[in-house]
Amino acid sequence: MKIALHVDGPIIRGNEEQALQIARLLKERGHEVVVSCRANGPVQRAMHDIGVRTTGIRPRGDVDVWSALRFAFWLRRERPDAVLLTSWVRAFIAGWAAHIAGVPRIVFRLGGTQPIDSQRGSMERRALRRWYHAIIVNSREIAEQVIRGAPDLADRVHTVANGLGPIDHPEPVPLRAELGVPDDALLAIAVGGLEPRKGYDLLIDAIATVDGVHAVLVGGGSPEQRNALERHAFRADVAHRVHFMGRRDDVAALLAACDLFVLSSREEGFAMARLEAMRARLPVIATEVGGTWESHAAREGRGPGGWIVPLNDSDALALALREVTAGIRVGSSDVAARIKEAEWRVHNWFTLDHMADGYEAVLTGSRTLSQQRGSADGPARR
Repeated sequence: MKIALHVDGPIIRGNEEQALQIARLLKERGHEVVVSCRANGPVQRAMHDIGVRTTGIRPRGDVDVWSALRFAFWLRRERPDAVLLTSWVRAFIAGWAAHIAGVPRIVFRLGGTQPIDSQRGSMERRALRRWYHAIIVNSREIAEQVIRGAPDLADRVHTVANGLGPIDHPEPVPLRAELGVPDDALLAIAVGGLEPRKGYDLLIDAIATVDGVHAVLVGGGSPEQRNALERHAFRADVAHRVHFMGRRDDVAALLAACDLFVLSSREEGFAMARLEAMRARLPVIATEVGGTWESHAAREGRGPGGWIVPLNDSDALALALREVTAGIRVGSSDVAARIKEAEWRVHNWFTLDHMADGYEAVLTGSRTLSQQRGSADGPARR
């Protein structure tokens, strides 16, 4: 089977990393994969590194009909059996181009929250209705958002969770010595860009009410964003307990050096860092964003794999921090059980094989996947 993929990002972040993973997995399964991306950009170079053929021909905007027609002509020349489009801002024009090119199966990947259920998403919503045969999302929350915005698309929505490959557990970084942290302090690590949606201000507020816990923030961001968070920590009188590590390439070793992981996000598609923390056998506290139900909630006859807290609630986050850190200090059986369950889920529910199975099934149209939407009330917290 021949599959075309379009990814539009100028740098490699979450969506681009997933596109690279999908391209590699499909190629390894014997499919011919061709990719439309930005010419001479990091995505194109990374695709070449894994042996995937690319083109710089791509749709550029809803009013740029010429670039859309060039993309359609490219698709017509390539004659793919299916096309996977991954850019929300190009959902309309790319879908139209794939439609006029006569691609037999047009699939959209929605990897994060988008305004599909609001007036701002009306054009993209029309595109999904008119031109797309299937929509892949990576969490129950995003599936619910799509169906809330366009109930008639419910039978086209398929949930395919992100997956992780096996990894050798690395030696931990000597982080306590590097940061000058006391031996009896606990390190709570958070991984992701220094953006407001990551909720690091909420984590700082929670840390301020929990003694003996230091926050380790791993991720890049603008100087303005970092300065704002540093000022926030100073005002909360915890500047000495909040450590900004910047962007790092040794995240697995940093996870191994810490005691727990916190996902304080206000919105999220499906955070890969959370899965990496679960694989690293860290207790994980996460807000109710995309993927949290799948990774943490008690379901399918299994106990919880972590702690779930409401969005935008630093008090609830602090309460969970107190519970988890107290459990760590006394060797709580509940903490141990949730760590064990989280690790089981990574090795059984969130594997690259399961992810590849899901994409292959939707792109070929060979079977219908479970939407995993859960109950209307959602999972019990904590």
